[in-house]
Amino acid sequence: MTDIVLSVARSGPVQATVLTLLVVALIARIVAQLAARPARLEILRTLDMVAAPLLVAFVVIILQRFAELS
Repeated sequence: MTDIVLSVARSGPVQATVLTLLVVALIARIVAQLAARPARLEILRTLDMVAAPLLVAFVVIILQRFAELS
């Protein structure tokens, strides 16, 4: 199972999609935090829950890249 996940993480479109979605989620959180006075906690929690798995996937991709370089 881990081999399947790692082989999918190595493909270029998946890496680009993960990075794009992570950046969009983080930017949306910042905009929601700045635009809403006071910041709506349920929106911020939802954006955190979206960004967390994307961040984990991004870290896996970065570690894969470092493993391929060494």
